[in-house]
Amino acid sequence: MISIEEIRNLSALARLTLTPAEEEALSKDISNILDYVGQVSAVTDGRRAPSAAAADGALLRNVMRDDIPTKTLGDRESLLNAFPKREGDFNVVRKILDKDAGAQ
Repeated sequence: MISIEEIRNLSALARLTLTPAEEEALSKDISNILDYVGQVSAVTDGRRAPSAAAADGALLRNVMRDDIPTKTLGDRESLLNAFPKREGDFNVVRKILDKDAGAQ
């Protein structure tokens, strides 16, 4: 079973605040999921998925199209003028990240 301490570490990494009841419920749920994955792994251990067999032969190959220039959306200035807010040649968008969000 995954411990409450491991749940707290995961919630800190995900920047989630959990109540003790939520920590307990998540501990049980994640443990059940990991047990199920272990059961599936035990059944499929040593076997390969059907798609893996196809990868061994010549059945799969990369299909790439030619990189051919096509018609653009318009001239540069009309595209820049379509921005709701702009500074020079740059589209201005609202800030979604804090400078200090990564430093803890």
